[in-house]
Amino acid sequence: MQEEKIMLEISNVSKTYGKSTVLHPTNIKIKAGKCVVICGGNGAGKSTLIKIVTGIEKSSSGTVKFNTNDKKLFGYMPDHMNFHPELTPVEVLEYYASFIGAKKEKIKEVLQRVGLWDKRNNKVGSFSKGMGQRVNLAQALLADVDLYILDEPTNGLDPFWVIQFKDILQELIREGKTVVLSSHIMRDVVEICDEIIILFQGKVKTSGTLEEIYAEQNCSSLEEVFLSMVESSAS
Repeated sequence: MQEEKIMLEISNVSKTYGKSTVLHPTNIKIKAGKCVVICGGNGAGKSTLIKIVTGIEKSSSGTVKFNTNDKKLFGYMPDHMNFHPELTPVEVLEYYASFIGAKKEKIKEVLQRVGLWDKRNNKVGSFSKGMGQRVNLAQALLADVDLYILDEPTNGLDPFWVIQFKDILQELIREGKTVVLSSHIMRDVVEICDEIIILFQGKVKTSGTLEEIYAEQNCSSLEEVFLSMVESSAS
């Protein structure tokens, strides 16, 4: 049986600020063609880990290795993006496309994918938070790469667009892409992911499929898993 390709390898990555450790030495291997969700509450270390992986922050220790053929490495969706309010979605994407060499046809494709093609000439300053988040997703999808890293992608999305977002993720996986995303809203994404990594107080507490985690923790929901972790840490 052929060994599965590792798309992203995080080895002993940690982050400290002064005497405070926000991310303890962390080891994660992400397999190609999988959807992996990094879950955790506020302050768990999710965004810190994502920012280290994307190069926004420097780790205090450890290494991050990509195994992709793409020069651009990955498409990235930060947890929020402040676009210039006077720009239209097309103008925003033209700006990002200029950096990565994306074609005009790709701009139309991704705006259609996130349901904003009919709003393409409206100023983003008039958009709701959810619509702005969809522009944010669109700029990440501009990069035609093997790996996408999405930080809290469902923030601000209404229930309809959470469903649409899941469909987009499933399309990416069917295309052979690898998706790594962080989320504190577990119910939004866990049912479509291949693996869940749970961060708690800056440490990987458990990982695996949903069924494996439930069996290991003797729980029937991720809310129960987190509650058990909180109770254990308090005792």
